[in-house]
Amino acid sequence: CGTVTATGTITVTPNNTITLTAGGTQTKCINNAITTTTYTTTGATGATITGLPTGVSGSWASNTVTISGTPTVSGAFTYTVTLTGGCGTVTATGTITVTPNNTITLTAGGTQTKCINNAITTTTYTTTGATGATITGLPTGVSGSWASNTVTISGTPTVSGAFTYTVTLTGGCGTVTATGTITVTPNNTITLTSAAGTNAQTKCINTAITNITYGSTGATGATVTGLPTGVTGAFASNVVTISGTPTVSGAFTYTVTL
Repeated sequence: CGTVTATGTITVTPNNTITLTAGGTQTKCINNAITTTTYTTTGATGATITGLPTGVSGSWASNTVTISGTPTVSGAFTYTVTLTGGCGTVTATGTITVTPNNTITLTAGGTQTKCINNAITTTTYTTTGATGATITGLPTGVSGSWASNTVTISGTPTVSGAFTYTVTLTGGCGTVTATGTITVTPNNTITLTSAAGTNAQTKCINTAITNITYGSTGATGATVTGLPTGVTGAFASNVVTISGTPTVSGAFTYTVTL
């Protein structure tokens, strides 16, 4: 007799959830820390994170997934966060794009030596990643520019000396430079070093002239033309010497050419 009952409870657990709370899909330069990415989760007891670039790692604790680190390889890395425990197959994805450092490669010209007031050999560099470049240290008369991933240095130097230039890429990733040296050689010089008037003298035939000397710079030799028979010119150690005994008469205009 009597009214007899029995009771029970059916508990229905909802699927896990995952919500991005910081970071996520992003682009970073190689060897630069990513913006820390976090996800809030419900229901799960853990998570696995796959697809991250080398140097970046992920973990789960206290209902939060955290992804952080510094990528050491370049490329586009699509990661997947998969919750474990709880209910449902719940995932979240994002992409970390890691941009490589800029590059610069010499393709023509470069370090060189030129005479003053002579055009240099045009120098070019091919670049990747950059959006521009600055070029410093060039001699007056020579300039540089960047366009369409190419640095071009050209012109005619109007001053002498050794000029070490620096090409610094702008934009993109990394501090990337290239250097070279343009050595500009001054024009040769020649100066009378014997007594004033020795370069315009009058002598009796068969009488030795007073030696005439010129100091020079830059030259590796000299020719002397127009001398009377018996008189010669020679170059040694940056000095031109004209000497001898004329055996013919007349007025002889000579020329020293370095």
